[in-house]
Amino acid sequence: MGSKVQENALPRILVVDDDQKNVELMEAYLSPDYEMIPAYRGKEALEILEKEEIDLVLLDVMMPDMKGYEVCVKLKENENTQFIPIIIVSALSRRKDRIQGLEAGADEFLTKPIDQIELKTRVKSLLRLKELYDKNIAEKDLAKKYLETADVMLTVIDPDHKLKLINKKGCKIIGCEEVDFIGTDFFKTLIPERFREKEISDFDTFISGKVDGLDNFESPLLRPDGEERIINWHNTLLKDKDGKITGMLSSGEDITEKKRAEEALAKAEETHEKEIHHRIKNNLQIIASLLDLEASNFTDPRVIDAFEESRNRVHSISIAHEELYRSRDMTNVAFRDYVNDVTNYLYQMNDLQGKDIELSMDVEDILLNVDKAIHLGLILNELIVNSFKYAFPEGKGNISIAFHKKEEQFTFIVADDGIGIPKGIEIGKTNTLGMQLVNELVDQIGGNVHLNRSNGTEITITFKDR
Repeated sequence: MGSKVQENALPRILVVDDDQKNVELMEAYLSPDYEMIPAYRGKEALEILEKEEIDLVLLDVMMPDMKGYEVCVKLKENENTQFIPIIIVSALSRRKDRIQGLEAGADEFLTKPIDQIELKTRVKSLLRLKELYDKNIAEKDLAKKYLETADVMLTVIDPDHKLKLINKKGCKIIGCEEVDFIGTDFFKTLIPERFREKEISDFDTFISGKVDGLDNFESPLLRPDGEERIINWHNTLLKDKDGKITGMLSSGEDITEKKRAEEALAKAEETHEKEIHHRIKNNLQIIASLLDLEASNFTDPRVIDAFEESRNRVHSISIAHEELYRSRDMTNVAFRDYVNDVTNYLYQMNDLQGKDIELSMDVEDILLNVDKAIHLGLILNELIVNSFKYAFPEGKGNISIAFHKKEEQFTFIVADDGIGIPKGIEIGKTNTLGMQLVNELVDQIGGNVHLNRSNGTEITITFKDR
């Protein structure tokens, strides 16, 4: 049965968990400030509570004989134990698990692994409230005293949205005196207008008795000087002795500086990543230029072609890193822009601007993973250059590029209306490095390639989004 915290005696905490290591961990966290009593089954815990004076219960959920929720309900239904604070300590972390625990009567719900400081703070606060209750000090004076000693912002809001109580920490965060706000509409006074409607709706739902995700959420608070502070809120319903909801007690931690630091760090990381892609692009462009320069030292057309083909491949990769540098997304490439840049470069480098080879594109505006984008860029490079070289002996023709996604499958098509690849030649089985490279790149993205010779050359590549 529950009792007062006796003078000069350590508060007694019952740890209920079927895993001895977890019991030992709780003891390590809380000793020597508390007397720890272990129980390894729900029924064992109930027997101890009938015989021993316990001041607080740390309760696991998943136990072999009965769930912690059931233990919690039994304690709250028993007039001898109903006022003993209960903290559920569980590996379960879903919202519905937390809601079930609070509905069973738990005063707090902590998720494993437990932070030692948070555990000590919650235990100390609940024991303090229990001690005050047991000593039967006037409710208003006790609440006020507790509020003033808290190191977090504490407020009480009634069902009509009126601010009934705010502690010194809250006044310090807001930057005004308590008398300036007591009795005012909390939402109209302290919530920025752009968030006001939603927060009023959430509050009204919560205050009606429906738990609707108002625990541990971030929200801006508007100071009178116009500055906004980001607060992490934890909310609890207040009820009178008859169970009627009288308001909401909110504890809030000012995390503005923490959020600013996180944003600054994220921006710095983004800048650093952009710089890396920029340097990679520059280095690749240098390599492409060196290949171009080296080609000028030879007269054999085959050697010159080999250097130019290598240069084009390097530059296709360079363009992908340029797209990443320009993008806010450091892992995906805007594929339509990438295809456009690659084909423009190939037209320029092959002296085809203004010539009679027309290009048409039907490329869906999709963000594509950079690795797949580079693979497709290299494939595009090989197929376009191959069309330039072999498809149009008279210098006239059309090239088309299409790229679409349907459900989980991508389809990439490069086609020309030229003379076509001779029968008997299959992609990946030729002596040319380019076609062998296309086949290898398609394999690397887990795709399939199909060749259609019915009207020139049409190469279709399909692969999954994975």
